[in-house]
Amino acid sequence: MGSETSKKIAVIGASSMVGSRFCELFKKPQNLTKADLTGQNSIDITNSSSVDKFFAKNNFDVAILFSAYTDVDGAEAQRNDKNGSCWQINVSGLTNVVQACQKNKKKLIFISTSFVFDGEKGPYGETESRGGNLEKISWYGITKITGEEIVERLGLDFLTLRIAYPYRSSFPKKDDFARQILKKFEESSLYPMFTDQIISPTFADDLAPAVETLLGSNSSGIFHLGSPSQTTPYDFAFELLKTYGKNPSQLKKGSLADLLNGHGRTPRPVNSAMICDKIKSLGFEPTDWKEGIQKMFAQSKN
Repeated sequence: MGSETSKKIAVIGASSMVGSRFCELFKKPQNLTKADLTGQNSIDITNSSSVDKFFAKNNFDVAILFSAYTDVDGAEAQRNDKNGSCWQINVSGLTNVVQACQKNKKKLIFISTSFVFDGEKGPYGETESRGGNLEKISWYGITKITGEEIVERLGLDFLTLRIAYPYRSSFPKKDDFARQILKKFEESSLYPMFTDQIISPTFADDLAPAVETLLGSNSSGIFHLGSPSQTTPYDFAFELLKTYGKNPSQLKKGSLADLLNGHGRTPRPVNSAMICDKIKSLGFEPTDWKEGIQKMFAQSKN
């Protein structure tokens, strides 16, 4: 199979916001098979025969699954509906990929989220149990908890990489955590930013080198990838606007606790910050959120 870093990788969801950045920055692009719903290597993960065909037709050692339903509010409207697109993609689709990996003896890298925690006892390390009070977890989070459990039944050869609030300098197809703040601020429609929510946002540029490190060390199990220091959405937005030369004093403060007291609101973890010591012990240093904003700004200027 060659050395771990020369492994061939099938990138499922290669045109997604995070998946496309992974492909752009991966050191050996010639080792990637980029797959999506459409295009040269098409795969529909919700269709088991489409998944089987893809695995039969393409030569690779590792499958990395970026394809996911990630609209947290959109998912909440489908709560408890296993026929809804969120469950179909995040659970049924994942199951098809897991089964194909088992059948074809491929390693799986599953991209998950800090939303698997209820947020009552953060920050969280990899060994802490996910779930908790499911009423405090969004339907999106519940589908990812279920997904993680399915992946773990694979046996030893899997990696679950949890990320949170990913951001990057440019991706025209979809706004991420940072670019949505910038856009809404420009439109004078930015909602109050929470001062009482603790998060560790993931700089999307970290994904490729982190995966290279994990494959190079032949790691398996669960890893966290996010800012080593915690922040709040308000502090993140303040730093972001300041860096981009906007006036952050116009930023409004909001409270997640107050919002969650309202009925019919999507549950969000109050403290879902992730401890990333495990990947650090392999020699990979995740990008701190302030440094990530500086890099994002520098890239946007080029």
